[in-house]
Amino acid sequence: MNRLRVPLVLACVFAAHGAIAFSANPLRLITETYSEWKERLFGSGHPTPKVVDAPASGSIDLQPGHPVRLKIGPRAPERDFPKGKSRYRVIELPEEVEHAALRMQIATERNDHGHGNMVFKPYFYMLAADDTPQDPVEAKPLHLDIRPFRRSRLLGCVTLDKVKRFAVATLPDVVGKSYESEVRDAVKAATPGGFYYTTDAVKVKLPYAATGTLILEVTAESKSGEGC
Repeated sequence: MNRLRVPLVLACVFAAHGAIAFSANPLRLITETYSEWKERLFGSGHPTPKVVDAPASGSIDLQPGHPVRLKIGPRAPERDFPKGKSRYRVIELPEEVEHAALRMQIATERNDHGHGNMVFKPYFYMLAADDTPQDPVEAKPLHLDIRPFRRSRLLGCVTLDKVKRFAVATLPDVVGKSYESEVRDAVKAATPGGFYYTTDAVKVKLPYAATGTLILEVTAESKSGEGC
């Protein structure tokens, strides 16, 4: 399995402080590394319009190819789902998409109840015409992306079929558990600017939170399971 290999300028400090539809494996090719996958879906090779902020309340319109930043906070609505009660936001597409890829970026946030940072683990509930939620689709796997001088994030992608309206929530059983990254090798490298940096080997542990901030982007695909 490919190891995550990204610049870890402040990884040691970060670790010291912190501690649908079916899901598709983002690393679709055995020869594709994590860095190649990240660039393909989230880098400059994947041009998209500027990210816009969703309204603080109500349902969120998500146009294919137009990323939206949304907040699931303490004032978000709460309801019972098949896997337990959770705060949530409802996402609506302009029309039903036969086959879709849903890309997500989940920002880490300061842990107000402890040290370091925490992160939201999203689950996606397809909603029937009468608003009944189906079984959740888990965002799995999620990959940790540590960027120099920017907030760390988790990246993921799932594929969905016949999607029109769905809810973003989490599972109560997940809150309090933790995301754990793979062990990173020590890094010694020069940056394009001529600076030289070094890090120790590190394994990051992030507690899962009941609320959080994420960016969602949906694209229509020609076949089921494609796009991730």
